[in-house]
Amino acid sequence: MASINPSPAGGIYYRPAIPVTLALIAGILLGEGVPGFSPLFLCLLVTAAVASLVAMHRNRPAFWSPLFAVFVAGYLSMVPWVSQDYGSDHIVHYLDSGRWQIQGSVLEFPVLRLGRTRTVLDVETLSREGQSRPVRGKVRLTVMGETKVALGDRVAFDAKIRSLRNFNNPGGFDYRRYMAFKGIHGSAWVRAEKLRIVGTRPLSTATRIVNDLRGRLGRLIDAAGGPDDKEAQAVLKALVYGDRSGISSELRERFNRAGVGHLLAISGLHVGIVATVVYRCLVWLFSFCTPLLWRGWTRQWAAAATLFIVLAYGILAGMSPSTQRAVIMVAVFLVALILGRTHDLLNTLSVAALAILVFSPTALYSISFQLSFCAVLAIVVGLEGFDFSEGTESSLGRRIGKKAAGFVLVSALAIAGTAPVVLHHFNQTSVVGLASNLLLVPLVGFLAVPLGLASTVVALFFETLAIPGFGLCVQLLRLALAVVDVFSELSFAAIKTVTPSLLEMAIYYLAGWALLNLGKARFASWVLAAAIITAGGDGLYWAHQRFWHRDLKVTAIDVGQGGATLMELPGGTEILYDGGGFSDNRLFDVGQQVVAPLLWRRKIATVDTLILSHPDADHLNGLIFIARYFNVRELWTNGDVNITRGYETLMAVCREKNIVVRRLDAGSPPMSFGKATLTVLHPTAEFFTTVAEVDQEDLNDGSLVIRAAFGQTVFLFTGDITANAEATLVRQAHGTLAGTVLFAPHHGSRSSSTPGLIEAVRPQTVVISAGAGNRFGFPHLEVTDRYRAAGCRILITATHGAITMRSDGTGVQIESYMANP
Repeated sequence: MASINPSPAGGIYYRPAIPVTLALIAGILLGEGVPGFSPLFLCLLVTAAVASLVAMHRNRPAFWSPLFAVFVAGYLSMVPWVSQDYGSDHIVHYLDSGRWQIQGSVLEFPVLRLGRTRTVLDVETLSREGQSRPVRGKVRLTVMGETKVALGDRVAFDAKIRSLRNFNNPGGFDYRRYMAFKGIHGSAWVRAEKLRIVGTRPLSTATRIVNDLRGRLGRLIDAAGGPDDKEAQAVLKALVYGDRSGISSELRERFNRAGVGHLLAISGLHVGIVATVVYRCLVWLFSFCTPLLWRGWTRQWAAAATLFIVLAYGILAGMSPSTQRAVIMVAVFLVALILGRTHDLLNTLSVAALAILVFSPTALYSISFQLSFCAVLAIVVGLEGFDFSEGTESSLGRRIGKKAAGFVLVSALAIAGTAPVVLHHFNQTSVVGLASNLLLVPLVGFLAVPLGLASTVVALFFETLAIPGFGLCVQLLRLALAVVDVFSELSFAAIKTVTPSLLEMAIYYLAGWALLNLGKARFASWVLAAAIITAGGDGLYWAHQRFWHRDLKVTAIDVGQGGATLMELPGGTEILYDGGGFSDNRLFDVGQQVVAPLLWRRKIATVDTLILSHPDADHLNGLIFIARYFNVRELWTNGDVNITRGYETLMAVCREKNIVVRRLDAGSPPMSFGKATLTVLHPTAEFFTTVAEVDQEDLNDGSLVIRAAFGQTVFLFTGDITANAEATLVRQAHGTLAGTVLFAPHHGSRSSSTPGLIEAVRPQTVVISAGAGNRFGFPHLEVTDRYRAAGCRILITATHGAITMRSDGTGVQIESYMANP
C-alpha cells in the first residue's frame, strides 16, 4: 500500500506536521469567519477521505487530499463554538428576560477585587412565579462585596441574566467571542447578603486533594514573609500554583513596562524552565544507575520522569487554558525525546501546535498561544546555523561566554519574534525588555520557581521545613521586584504604539525570514524586496489616511452609556470631543480599553486637542488615559471645576504632561484648522459663578456646545444640555444653528431635544450616543419620534456601533460599524 507521505527531502511532506498544522489552522480560521456551511464541509470531508483511501489502494501518492481533509476537519471543529443552535434548555434563551431565581454551581475560584467577587457559575435551574425549569450554560457572576462562596458550592439568588455586549468599534476587542470560547454566554450580579449557599456539588477526589494542597501552600507562603512582602508573596503564589488574585493591575503594569509581564503567568517559559532544570538534574542522577547507563536509557528515563513532573505542575497550577497549552507543548518535546526524534525542532513544534489545536481549536485565538509559538518559532529558526556547543577542549571562560551569548541571542529572538503580536494586542513595547529579561528570567525562572516547587514537595511531608524555602523564594522575588521597579520607573522604559495590521505583521515576519536566510534560501532576496516594496506602499497609504486627506472625518465612538466623538481634520489635526467613561476607572477604563484602540488602529498616536464638554464621569473619565499617552497639546473646558476624583486626576495629568488648559465660552473667537472652523456657541462667560450655586441639571446645561463647519456642512456637538440651555442657545444663535449633523443632547433624554432646537438646526442626520440597555432608558421614545417627524435620519451607537461621517465640504457620507443593526 502506498504511503501518503512519499515526498523526498524538500517536498511538501518533508516535515509532515507543518503542512498538516497549517491546513488545520486555515480550516479553523474559515470556520470562525464564515460559519454555517457544516453540511457542505461534512460532504467535502467524506470526499477527501475517500480520495485519499482510493489513492492509497491504487498505490498512488495522495498529496493534497489528506491536507484538504484536515482543512475541512478544522472548519468543522469550530462548529460547536460558533453555532447558534444551543438547544432549547440553554441559558441563551433566557438572556435579558427579566429577573429569575437562579441556582447553580461555582466553577472557578472566586476572586475578590475592589470590593467585587467574581467567578463563573454553571446554571442548573431557573425559577419564576412558582415555575422551575432545568437549564444549562455558564454565566459570569459578580458578587457585590466579599463572600465565603468556594469552588463547588451550590448557590441561589435573584437576578437578571444579561447578554454580553461588545463596544462596537473598529479594532475593538471582541469580548463576546472571547467569553463564548470559554463557554460563557451571560452575566449576572447580586449583593453578597442576597447570595445563599444551598449545597455543594461533589468534587472528585483529585480535585479535593489539589484544592487542599493549594490552600496549604497559600498559608505556608503567607507565613514565610512579613507585612512588607505582600507583593512578593502574591507573585510566588502565581508562579507556584497559578493563583493570580493577588496581582494588582498596578503591579502588572510595572512588569509590562519592564518587558517581563510574561513572568507573572504560568506559561511555556515557566513550564519549559521547570522541565529543563528537572530533566538535567535527572540525567545527572540516572547517570549513577548502571543498568540505565549501559543501555543508553538515561535521557529517555529522565524525559519520562520529567513528563510526569510537568503534568503534576500543570495540575497544581489549576490547568488554566494557558497552562494546558504550555504543558502540551513541553510534553510533545519530551515525548519526542523519549522516542529519539529530536532532530527536527520545527516539525516537533508543529506537532505541539497540532496537538493543542486538535484538543482546543479556539486556542488559535488565544494571545498566550500566539506568543508562545511565535517566541519558540523565532528561536528555532533564528538559531539555525549557530553553534553553541561547548566543546571538550574549550576553556571555562569560553564555555561561559558561549552560554551567555546563547542566552542573549535566545532572549533577543524571543522578543523579536513576539513583537508584532505584542503590539497588535497591547500597543506597548518595552525598550528595556532585553536587559530586564537577562536579569529577571534567571532570577525568577531558574531560581525562584524551581525553589518554590522544591519547597512544595517538601511541604507534602514536612510543612515546617518548607517555610524557610518559601521564605527564601520571597526574598528572591523581593529582589526581582526591586529590579522590575528600576526598569519600569525609567521614563523611556516603554512606549505606546499604533496597532500593526495583519498585512504589516506579515511583512515583518517575511522580512525577518528573508534576512535570516539571505545566501541560504534561493528566493530570500526576492522575498525581502517584495516585503520592502509592500511596506513602502503600506506607509504611503497610511500617510494619506492620516495627513494628506482633504476631507473631514467625524466618528461617534461606541463607549456605552456616555459620549466620545473623534474629529479628524484635513492635514492630520485630531480633536476628541469627550471621552466617555464609567464611574470608576479602576474597574474599567473606557479611555484605555475602548477609545485608545480605535485611535491606534487608525495610526493615531497624537491627539492635538481634547474638548471636555462638562466634567461628568461618562464624558470625562475616558479622557484621562488619552491625555496621558497621546501627546495632547490642549484641553478645552467650560470652566466648571466640579471636584471629582476623575476631574482631579485629569488636571494632574495635564500638569504632568504640560497640557495647556483653556477655558472657552460663547465669547471665545472661532478657531480655524485649514478649511474647518470650530466655534463655541455655549455657555456664556457668566454661566458659572460658584459651584455651590449650580445644581446638577445646571451643570449639564453648562456643556460646551461646539459648531464644526467644513464647507457647506456643519456638525453640532451639544454635550448634555437640556431644555433650558437649548432655549438659550436658539435665542442667542439668531438663526445660525442650521446644521447637517446634530449630536443629540443628553443622550436623547426626554429633558432635551426640544422642538425649538430641532426646528432651529433642521439636521439631516441625528446621532445619539447611548449604551445598549442603559438604566435610564435613553434614548426616550418621544425624542426619537420627534426626530423622525422632522424627517431626520437617526443613528444610535447602541445599535449602529461606531458611526463614521466623511465630509468633502458639500455633503456627508455615513458608515456605521454595525451595517445592519
